[in-house]
Amino acid sequence: MKRLRQALPKFKGARGKAVKFILDFPEISAFLSIDELARKIGISISSLSRTAVDTGYSGFSGMQKDVQEYLRQKLLPTARMEHAVPNGGKYRFQDSIQKDLQNVEKLLSDIPDHTFENAVRMISEAREVFVVGLGTQFPSALYFCGVMKQIRDNVTCISHESSDFISCFSRFSPEDVLLSICLPRYSRFTVRAASEGSKQGCRVIAITDNDLSPTGRLADIVLLTGYESMSFFNSNVGVMALLNALATSVALKHREASRERVRLFSDIAARWEVFYNDALTEEIGKASGGGEQFEARKQVAEYSRGGEESGKSWLKEEAR
Repeated sequence: MKRLRQALPKFKGARGKAVKFILDFPEISAFLSIDELARKIGISISSLSRTAVDTGYSGFSGMQKDVQEYLRQKLLPTARMEHAVPNGGKYRFQDSIQKDLQNVEKLLSDIPDHTFENAVRMISEAREVFVVGLGTQFPSALYFCGVMKQIRDNVTCISHESSDFISCFSRFSPEDVLLSICLPRYSRFTVRAASEGSKQGCRVIAITDNDLSPTGRLADIVLLTGYESMSFFNSNVGVMALLNALATSVALKHREASRERVRLFSDIAARWEVFYNDALTEEIGKASGGGEQFEARKQVAEYSRGGEESGKSWLKEEAR
């Protein structure tokens, strides 16, 4: 990248245009083929090739490798941490929260309504929904799978930790959807999963940071989100907000079916005492000596376990 920065003041016309674009958008320039990048910049392939040679590289591939190395260094955890809060710089927890708010605001500005609605329709109509995300994106993928399984059938979270992913890939079809969550430093497995889905005709929805990211280029629909944090790791706040919006929209699209399925899940969970239960409430009551506060907690616990009639009557009494 040093060569490109030094060449910028000297180059004019197509060469200057190419160098400026690469310096301004290295994350795009690092992944496109020479013809794709030339088209994106608005110059000919030969002009882009000559620019690379005139800058001191052996050719386009040499220049692109330099850009990729620059990005790799820029995205290293230590470099990100130093850039966010320089040594000796002041940090307040509000700074971190403000950064996350910016990531959420990016969703509102970068995702058109029709793009989001198409993603919801695609997920709703799919025969099977596959979800993949690794590293810090894996908890988000797991969360979305857990929520979606309460809304619809045939939801599968793909993991690379066992050979089960091969079984998942073998089921990909044009009737299915693969939702990939992939942010810098892009997981190789997630990119390859999206590529496998695309090859087999499976529709791909990419949650990523750029239309031209490795998964963005493979996707039928791209949902953009911010990921910057005040430290060395990616922030998942934008991703989680987007997943919540998708799950809510899918549930509302089939409101009655979703409601019945959620009720069934709640009934089974209550029978198996999956959540906080009365027996535990009784123990707490004995320990605290009982009283009105204990009875109120008991009613809330009963309501959460599925005792709706009792819970509703208590809520009505409280409302009076």
